[in-house]
Amino acid sequence: MDAIPHFGTDESLQFFDYWRALPRDDGVVPDRRHFDPLAIRRLMPMMVMVEYADLESATFRFAGTKLTEVLGFDPTKKKYLDLLEQDAMGSFFAASEPLITVPCGGRFPITIQAATGYTLKCEALDLPLFNGKTGTWIVMALMSVREVSGLHGGDDFRILEIGKGEWIDIGAGVPKT
Repeated sequence: MDAIPHFGTDESLQFFDYWRALPRDDGVVPDRRHFDPLAIRRLMPMMVMVEYADLESATFRFAGTKLTEVLGFDPTKKKYLDLLEQDAMGSFFAASEPLITVPCGGRFPITIQAATGYTLKCEALDLPLFNGKTGTWIVMALMSVREVSGLHGGDDFRILEIGKGEWIDIGAGVPKT
């Protein structure tokens, strides 16, 4: 890991610092058994954990209480691909695959229409874990709100914009694009 990325929120930096401090047994990615949600309990309400046996079988294993409020539903135990529109599949694979194959982290600015009626500008920070017990990958993602940018009349969740993000070199490099 060369340099600490510039984060747009204190929460992203706290999450990154916690993840970076986790023990690494044999590689650049910490094992799931070292993750202690109580150590970052203040961040957990806006976190999600997605488990990957492979890209097509990505399953939500945890969604924080505040995040489920923003989404308007709890995605826990649901297949990620079942929640995507067909035209979003390519973007999902492009964003997910490097996290578990390189592996690397990712930081992405995102604007969302929350189910709560607010339009939010957020920072999404994705970092991988490996589950040595099951041989699967887990991507932990923190969604931190940078600002409330408006109100809307709907009550459903939508991703309005995903800005230019950056891959984070955690010791194995980053994808070219």
